[in-house]
Amino acid sequence: MSTGLTPNSAYDMARKEFYRVRHAQEHEARIAREEALSAGSFFGPGPIEIGMQLEDKEYEGWRKWADKEIMALQHLNGSAYTGTETEEAGFGESEELESDALQEISESVPGSRRGQDAMGGSALHP
Repeated sequence: MSTGLTPNSAYDMARKEFYRVRHAQEHEARIAREEALSAGSFFGPGPIEIGMQLEDKEYEGWRKWADKEIMALQHLNGSAYTGTETEEAGFGESEELESDALQEISESVPGSRRGQDAMGGSALHP
């Protein structure tokens, strides 16, 4: 008993029939839901509403986490060492030390052709 169908064509025919039946069932269910809603029935949230609630909850969690991270970064940036106070305070002192060291060496440099006396030191650079 041969119907003359190949396995692929038989599968396609069964698939299309299944899709038609499933579409008709979904259509009937939507009509029944709309009729029930118009009569005053209440249904719980559907899959889309549940998905949106879960997404909103997850978004709020991420937003709170991001707010904490931003606050932590702002606190870290606010308390970061800028160096302006200590550099300004120590800047004059290092210039004075360098100037004193150069004064000690410059006295041993004669203005003659002989050059500098070997005193065993060099200019200090802090």
